[in-house]
Amino acid sequence: MKKILLTLLLFSNLYSQVNRILNIAPTSSTSSIGNVTLPLMNPARNTLNKDYFSFSRVNWMTSIVNDMNYNYVKVERQQYGADVLFFNYGEQNQADEYGIILGQFTPLSSVWGFNWGGKAPGTAFGGLIKDYYWGIESKIVHHDLFSEKATGLIFGLGGYFPKVYKDLDIDVMIRNFGLTPKFGNFNSELPVTWNIGFSYPYKEWMFYGQNNFHKGYYTFGSGASYNYKDMLWGRLGYYGDLDHDLFYPTFGVDFKYDKYLVGMSYIYGDKTLPLSNTIRLTINLEI
Repeated sequence: MKKILLTLLLFSNLYSQVNRILNIAPTSSTSSIGNVTLPLMNPARNTLNKDYFSFSRVNWMTSIVNDMNYNYVKVERQQYGADVLFFNYGEQNQADEYGIILGQFTPLSSVWGFNWGGKAPGTAFGGLIKDYYWGIESKIVHHDLFSEKATGLIFGLGGYFPKVYKDLDIDVMIRNFGLTPKFGNFNSELPVTWNIGFSYPYKEWMFYGQNNFHKGYYTFGSGASYNYKDMLWGRLGYYGDLDHDLFYPTFGVDFKYDKYLVGMSYIYGDKTLPLSNTIRLTINLEI
């Protein structure tokens, strides 16, 4: 099955699609609530979060291939954060123009990020919101596709507005704009995205939602989590892509002991969904 990937990538506009990894919800916590990322990963919230180190491991599209995966590492301390994503497309066959196998190779992509967040000066919306936060992120994207290599530099800007109405928090962000990776004379497409999200607590529950506006299409996610004594979290969500007719539910659980938190998420879907049965495992350590 691993050979299918090469055909899909090299003959189905690989260079224009490879940057889609920038929109992955990388951790179990974000995946389990319908791929809602802003309330948990907006750099504008950095100063409000606990310092931590996080590692995530995922086998990707296991219903199609058996060796595609990614590893994601993130560290956050005070107003600063850094992260790196290594995406492995799996081992592929190298063939000449006659179809004769010459050897194997493994396409790889990496995304190296740095972000900063802090409290913004002044007020927002004519003084209706007195305290709000803003953040910036930058990422170096590198693709090594064996025959071609490309590197780009992208940016993001985020804002966090707490208690806009009662306990309703709003997050906004524009992501993935900048210098696109270039393969020879071909500029790959950056998935520039406007994100608007919300989070709302109710007793032991937290409700989430996010709308994503890409060039030419729209996606959304929603979810909820239940907190049992700050020790166990149950999570569920739902993700939808209207233009590509892609919809699926997500589930997850987090367990915390002392400074350690272990999370796992699961994507449910039938055999027609490439991401069905995807399991994410994340380990967090407060530092």
